[in-house]
Amino acid sequence: MRPITVRTYQEKNIPAAQVKQLYDHLGWWPERTLADIESMLGSSIAVGAWDEDRLVGFVRAVSDGLFRAYIEDMGVHADYRKRGLGREIIGRITAELKNIHVVSLFCESGLVDFYQQTGYKPTRQVVMHKSHEAAKVTKGEKKDERA
Repeated sequence: MRPITVRTYQEKNIPAAQVKQLYDHLGWWPERTLADIESMLGSSIAVGAWDEDRLVGFVRAVSDGLFRAYIEDMGVHADYRKRGLGREIIGRITAELKNIHVVSLFCESGLVDFYQQTGYKPTRQVVMHKSHEAAKVTKGEKKDERA
């Protein structure tokens, strides 16, 4: 088994094509184009996990740079799970956000225990979404089924 390296986007470029491949493997965001992912990466803080030159884990965050950050799209390829890689990736992005007052994330209920073990706490806040269908059509996306 080769060692997996975890790098921030500043340390190693994260190509949009590799993010798209990982999303496809995870069954996420099939409607997102490479151009959209490239744009997203340009406005995100991101961490990748690499098996040589293959992206096998990914997480990103958006932030105002001081008060709030939001973690999104944390995923590990199925062939690389149960190795502590998810914990390492979330730890690395959390370290990147260490100067942010509050870091939030949304997760499926089955992942609450995992995130609690990494220092995150459930809140009583309700997550609400408003989809902008016109923006999705403009960017070539369809309705967000995960929202």
